Amino acid sequence: MRLRVTLLFGMALAAAAPPEAAADILIGFASPLTGPMALSGERNRLAMEMAVSDLNGKGGVLGEPVILVVVDDACGVEKSVDAARELIRAGVRFVVGHFCSHSSLLAAGIYETADVLMMTPFSTHPRLTEEGRQNVFRLNGRDDRQGELAGDFLAQHWDGREIAIVHDGSTYGEGLAFEARTRLRTLGETEAIYDIYTPNANDYTGLLARLREAHVDVLYIGGYGPDAGLILRTARERGDDLQVVGGDGLGMDGFWAVTGDVGEGTIFSGRPDVRARPEAAALLARFQARGLGPRTAGLGAYAAVQVWARAVERAGTLELAPVANALRRGRFDTVLGRVGFDHKGDLEDAAWQWKVWTSGGYVPLEHRAASEGQPVSLMLRADPG
Repeated sequence: MRLRVTLLFGMALAAAAPPEAAADILIGFASPLTGPMALSGERNRLAMEMAVSDLNGKGGVLGEPVILVVVDDACGVEKSVDAARELIRAGVRFVVGHFCSHSSLLAAGIYETADVLMMTPFSTHPRLTEEGRQNVFRLNGRDDRQGELAGDFLAQHWDGREIAIVHDGSTYGEGLAFEARTRLRTLGETEAIYDIYTPNANDYTGLLARLREAHVDVLYIGGYGPDAGLILRTARERGDDLQVVGGDGLGMDGFWAVTGDVGEGTIFSGRPDVRARPEAAALLARFQARGLGPRTAGLGAYAAVQVWARAVERAGTLELAPVANALRRGRFDTVLGRVGFDHKGDLEDAAWQWKVWTSGGYVPLEHRAASEGQPVSLMLRADPG
């Protein structure tokens, strides 16, 4: 397991610190930095570095500088466990991560036994905050609500049409697809196809052949961006004009990296857009100055550092129990807006918003529809209009 320590306070401060300075506060970041998810991991790593740098520029936490420890979990199983243990050995007090839901579920118990606080701005599987762990917090929505939203959307816009729901077999993908199908059937609609695909495959023509044979109009994908991008790109190469819809996994940088312009018009649910907030806009401008493009991914990781630091200051200690108590009782101003957590550690008033890929970025679906002067239904591929 490769471990990187990023010292994000000034050289002058480092030079002034005595050699035995043990008061430095270590926090961890666990995410895929290699493999198909690496683009998202690197964006969030940069966000973490910015957050720690900004925090140290204001005096750190409890008057001490913060050091960021970065590990690559590759969104794996064994690697996620190794990454969590590596962070524990390094002495971190707080971890932002993990990215994939199965990785977070595996790591949560390891952090709990070491009294380390964990906050994920990424993982959406409901079980993460249903296991009763006092050290786990989620800075985004859950898949039970995201899947319900998907079922409503599919039923509303493709009533009587052929709908397919597929997933990659992952904890995240299968859970999200199941929730979407359950909601769709509750509304009286039945999918034409419910199937599993192999993640990280090189060829999805077999899946697309089944979709074509079933005359599918809309494909809902429960899975991650790179695979979804290859499925869509292959569909367009075959001349298939089906509309692709998915969960927040389709908002990953890796999706557009695979699709290019053929990703235009793909719809996914994601964190509500906050780019109009001055603090968020300023941070996004810094992202773009680093060549990261017009996307809002990374804001959650930055906000997690903000929330943790303010909770520690309120608690007056780094100890888990007082900080967790401060998180559950408090409200915190962040680049995402004012946030708070319920007794489970879930984000209060968490919401999902439909977004659409356009020109290498994404915007709220209703905003694009309004700018084009037409209802959302007329923007969707294969909709009878």
